[in-house]
Formats: sequence, C-alpha cells, structure tokens
Amino acid sequence: MSGHHISARIRLGLDALDAQLTRLGRFGSTAALTAMAVCVAVPLHFLVRALEGQPVGWLAVLNLSAEVTIVSAPIIFYARDVIAQLKKSRTRLDEMSRRLAISAEQAEQANKAKSAFLANMSHELRTPLNAIMGFSEVMKEQHLGPVHNPRYLGYAADIHASGRYLLGIINDILDLAKIEAGKMSLENAEEFALRHSLESSLGMVADLGGKYGVRVIGELPPEHVRLVAVDRMIRQIVINLVGNAIKFTPAGGSVTVSGAATPGGGYAVTVQDSGIGMTQEEIARALMPFGQIENKMTATHNGTGLGLPLAKAMLELHDGTLDISSRPGHGTRIVLNFPAIRVRSSRSAAAA
Repeated sequence: MSGHHISARIRLGLDALDAQLTRLGRFGSTAALTAMAVCVAVPLHFLVRALEGQPVGWLAVLNLSAEVTIVSAPIIFYARDVIAQLKKSRTRLDEMSRRLAISAEQAEQANKAKSAFLANMSHELRTPLNAIMGFSEVMKEQHLGPVHNPRYLGYAADIHASGRYLLGIINDILDLAKIEAGKMSLENAEEFALRHSLESSLGMVADLGGKYGVRVIGELPPEHVRLVAVDRMIRQIVINLVGNAIKFTPAGGSVTVSGAATPGGGYAVTVQDSGIGMTQEEIARALMPFGQIENKMTATHNGTGLGLPLAKAMLELHDGTLDISSRPGHGTRIVLNFPAIRVRSSRSAAAA
C-alpha cells in the first residue's frame, strides 16, 4: 500500500474519531481523551518499570493516573475549545465564500444585462436621431427651396448640431457596451501608416483647440511606422484623448502628440498637455465609465465621462496599455503603448 493511501486512511480515522468526540461535547470529549491518556500512560509505566526490573505498586499507579489527569485534562479541554472555535470560523468562512460567489455571479449577470440594455437602447435611439439629423440638414442647406425666415435656418442648424452631439454620445455608449459584452472584435484590422491616422485625428480636433485657445502640436512618427489595427478605433482613441486634453487646458496652453519606438519592437504615442492636471484619486475616477471630475473647467465643458474609459477599452482590445501620469497644476501625460505584434515597419519589410 502506498504512503498516500496510508495517510488517507489515517486522516479518515482521525476524522471519524473527531466526529465521535464532537458528539460527546467539550466536557465529555475531554473526559474521554483524558481516560485514553491514562490508559496509555499506565501500561507504558508498567513496561518501563518491568524493563528496569523494579516492582510497581498500586499506589504508584494511582499517583500516575492522578498526575496524568491533572496535567492533561486542562490542556485537552482548551484544545477542544480551540478546535470548536476553528470549526465555527471555518463554517462561517465557507458560508461567506458561497454568498460571495453567488453575489459575484449575480453582479456579472447584471453587468451583462446592462450592456445588452445599453446596446439595444443605443440602436433604438440612433434610428430617430439619424432622421432628425437628415431632415434638419435638408432644412439647413435649403435643399427643397429657400427658407425666408433666417431664424428657422438657425433653429435647423441648432437641431442638427444637437443631433450630432447626441449621436456621438450614443455611439460611445454602444461601443463601450459592445466591448464589455465581448461583441467588439478586430476582424476589420488592417495595416496602415500611423502618421496618417494621427494627422486625420488632429485635423478633426483642430477647431476645438482654436475655440478654446489651445495649441495642438503634432510631432508625428515617420511614414514607415505602421500599425495592424482597426483604423477607426485608433482615430477615436486619439480624438477622445486630445479632445479631453484640450478641454482641461486653459487658454494659451498646449497639447502635444508625439510618437517613439519602445524596447522590444513596440511603439508609444504620447499625449502631453499643460492643463490643470489630476490627483491619483481623480485619475482612478476618470477611468471609470461615466466618472467625471469636478473642477473649475467642468462647468464650461460638456462631457459624459466616457472618453477616457472608451479609449482605454479600445486600446486594450488591441493588446495595448494606457499609462497616465499627472499632478495638479502640472498637466497630464497619457501614453498609448502598442505591443510589437501590432507594429510593422516598411523599412524592415523592404530590407527583408
């Protein structure tokens, strides 16, 4: 018989003994174990005396029994009490673990239901919004004839602008819900020049920088640096991050977008601003969906708190990481780290 089977049988025997002792209660089990100790000690004493060639008197046996009882009974009683407490604690821990597992499963189901609800609602809202934007654009551009009242033209332009703003929010919610539900994939990933994607993104936020008096500086990567990714997502990541940087940079400040190769063949895109900065607690809050930071700039800027979480989720979908370093009054530095498996170089391809 192997040692494993022997140890298993010994454990089973000890568990059975413990179960029997537990039925007796603390006092009964203490008495039983003390009696067992006496029954073992007395024959052992007889054996030792016999090997020494010395007689054993009944008075010595009684004294030995009393000594063993006096010494072992308190120790055994305390040990049984400790064992009982440990069993109760283990039972409570098992119950808490079971409840936590149930709560975690319920929370996961609730999160999936929330993501599905947001995705469905976003689809339902996008259809009427597209109609609102289409009809307001027709009115704004006077495709069906001139509108003689200029106020109507102004209203149509406001309706169109509001529709575009709402559609942007809904698209962000839909994208985040898809990522959380695991329904957004990189099936449309293709190889493209990172420089062109960054140029296009900066062009789309140039007007925002001019509106708030913030310079947007592009120190873009060379043409040969290429990514294997979904171009639309990369553009959205950059637009979200640069847009946030502009909003939280006072007039006269700057936002710089630059790129640099990283050890191991990866590539990093950095968005550095000279804005108001954040504390570590504010960074953690900003990375939560719908989490917004209260400061002197939030009163003058619209936002839903989805830009940074969505950028982080899309970057992680591309196996990348988002690093944020910031201090109040010293600006914010956000680094997009793309792994080597997403980076290509036309120079190395030509050389090969």
